Amino acid sequence: MQTPPTEAQLFATNFGATDIASAYLTCYDALYNKLSATERAATEKQLMRVAEKYYPQHCGIQENHIFDNHFWQQNMRVLFQIAYLLYDKVNYSGKAIEMLEYYYELWTARAPASGFNRDGVWHNGTGYFINNVRTLQYLPLLYSYIARKDFLQHPWYRNAGRSLVYTWPPESRSLGFGDGSEKYDSPQRQRAAFADFLARETGDSYAGWYAAQCTKSLQRDPEMRFYRMAANRTYETQLPASTEKMIWYKDAGEVVMHSNLADTNHNLSLAFRSSTFASGSHTTACQNSFNLLFKGTDVYRSSGYYLNFSDAHNLMSYRHTRAHNTILVNGIGQPYSMKGYGNIVRAMGGNHISYCLGDASNAYSGITDDPMWTSAFAAAGISQTPEYGFGVTPLTRYRRHVLMLHPDILVIYDELEAASPVRWSWLLHSPTRFELNEAEQLMGTRNDEKGFIAVTGLFSSHPYTATQTDAFTVPPTPTPNPAYPNQWHFTAETSACAANRYLAIIQVKGTDQTAHAIRRNGDTFTIGRWSVEATLDTSRPASLVVRNSDLPATFSYGAEHPTPGGEIYIRRYPQSSVLYDEKDGIYHIMEETDRPAISSRTAL
Repeated sequence: MQTPPTEAQLFATNFGATDIASAYLTCYDALYNKLSATERAATEKQLMRVAEKYYPQHCGIQENHIFDNHFWQQNMRVLFQIAYLLYDKVNYSGKAIEMLEYYYELWTARAPASGFNRDGVWHNGTGYFINNVRTLQYLPLLYSYIARKDFLQHPWYRNAGRSLVYTWPPESRSLGFGDGSEKYDSPQRQRAAFADFLARETGDSYAGWYAAQCTKSLQRDPEMRFYRMAANRTYETQLPASTEKMIWYKDAGEVVMHSNLADTNHNLSLAFRSSTFASGSHTTACQNSFNLLFKGTDVYRSSGYYLNFSDAHNLMSYRHTRAHNTILVNGIGQPYSMKGYGNIVRAMGGNHISYCLGDASNAYSGITDDPMWTSAFAAAGISQTPEYGFGVTPLTRYRRHVLMLHPDILVIYDELEAASPVRWSWLLHSPTRFELNEAEQLMGTRNDEKGFIAVTGLFSSHPYTATQTDAFTVPPTPTPNPAYPNQWHFTAETSACAANRYLAIIQVKGTDQTAHAIRRNGDTFTIGRWSVEATLDTSRPASLVVRNSDLPATFSYGAEHPTPGGEIYIRRYPQSSVLYDEKDGIYHIMEETDRPAISSRTAL
């Protein structure tokens, strides 16, 4: 207080300003009765310097901005705290009360997760969720105290415990997407602390189980330690018996599937993303992509390393579509833009089959005009041209069907169309080398440390050329660094054609097991007790039928009426998806057509 920061020091960065303000706040609040009148006045003056700088910048902007990371992570919380401590001070009450109303109303409209996300999953990427935990814990408690209403009854909070479990299981790598999601082998301490918070405050049993499973991480967390000391409550630590094998995050645009969520060592898990939140901020250009894990480790997942928000490696080999398990069109990916969006239009599941359908037909929408990204491209010496994998494409249709045939088979069926002939590139990324068998259209990877193999059969309407490399388009560091080993990148590329369909059948087995041979008879593929009928001829309507020789479980996509359980089912809608599967010991028929993208939380 004797030597207040200069303008340059205080406003060098917005985080810096609120970090300094937070230090003032803590002393002012905790030591108020021990401070002299002069010290109090000096502290109040410094706090208002920060408020008067940023509050006018927020008005009219934050309520209309899709998501300002720093603002929601920290800055709003600190600014509200400033207003809350100064609202009864004569010199500042007018402005402070105005700020209190603004930030309170803003939170109720746009928090806790942009205002358009009720799913409990973090729309801006699993990796960056931890930066929001402190605010997500603190502000609803404060608002609940002020308003005498329980802000933790918001749908996002009611779903958050389950989302923590499904997107990043205990003793596992993350299934999620976005910056930094690849970094850790087990959940971070902040996630465990947030789960503990939810369990204490709401009694959420998913959160309680998660916190109990992540006890070691929880014990290392310092940020919410005082809260845990004060909130001396017990909670349920058993995983709910009603745990499902598939969850659809309709607002965020993700689906997660697990074969055995409660037992990581026997769990095949998949996350699929096709999101109306598109590709910006800390998300990546990965519409219609997936991550696949077994025993808590990567089988196939997005590649590259998050070392910098926008260096050349990030722009070309991490954020770019070429780094994800999706497709390229003429070598071109999706723009870093809210215009490059996808949408999960269908999802359903039972005990034997989990299914979803993503539509990324709008995702390849040209180049970005976002000033943040255009500046980043210029700084890295990269132009948004086809040479670098950016530009306009004639793509008109990209629909990806994903099925998990429990416990260890994945089926992917892609419908691809363009207004003119293009080269279609089907991408897959692995931490280990692919063993290619081009004659049988097979490829395999092996993880001896974890003890599993993955075998993929890839079939296409048109012949493709299979290639692989362990080189990045731009390496993560100028010289090789053992901390960032090379990864393997597989590409199956067709010659130019206006339409194509790919069918991938992926089996993941322990190294003590043998993958089933894939027996093909025309468009019917048999894998053990499962049969997959996929129309690959693009002159015929797309269709996909999955059956099991031992079980009644059946999936059907197309126009024909399926016969689940031996009885014909009259399809209500053409080209619908029909699933006949078991739930709670009873077989049910489920039929879905496309769910349109929604633009506000008021739509269902």
